[in-house]
Amino acid sequence: MFPDWMLRPLFLAIVAAVMFPLPGLDHEVRAEPERPVMSIAPAPQTAPSEQEEPQFGAIAFTPDGSFFSVWSISSRTEAEEKVRSECASLGRGACEAMSFRGEICAAIASGKLSKQRRITYSGGGLSPSDAERLALARCNADRRARGTCQLRTTVCGDGRLDSTARAAEPATP
Repeated sequence: MFPDWMLRPLFLAIVAAVMFPLPGLDHEVRAEPERPVMSIAPAPQTAPSEQEEPQFGAIAFTPDGSFFSVWSISSRTEAEEKVRSECASLGRGACEAMSFRGEICAAIASGKLSKQRRITYSGGGLSPSDAERLALARCNADRRARGTCQLRTTVCGDGRLDSTARAAEPATP
């Protein structure tokens, strides 16, 4: 098929590549990857009485933008139950509830779909402004509500004030 004079140089090139690999082209397969060096410090010791109990917050809202929120509640289940029962008493449709730990903030924003219909979106973050940005971004991402979205409320699980309350407070000199 191929003459000997063509195969001989090819064979010699393969043998040379196997016996004398070029620097930088050798690939070793290691059975075990190198482990990163880590330093672990012991957790600070605190007395049980000094440990803070976790706090939770929750928001329940209806499609029309009605809402009810709680914060600084000692259990996630209790927080959700409170907002669900209060939201149900509003009687404005199905309630959607979300709960979160104390260090987390949540916001809801709603936009108009028509004169009578609204759509509501939620967002969360480590600060009230992060939660508000996400809720508004999600609302405005819906082309049906874009341009009509408004922030309804913001609450943090540990009781930090929502932005609506902050904006309404008089400035202190």
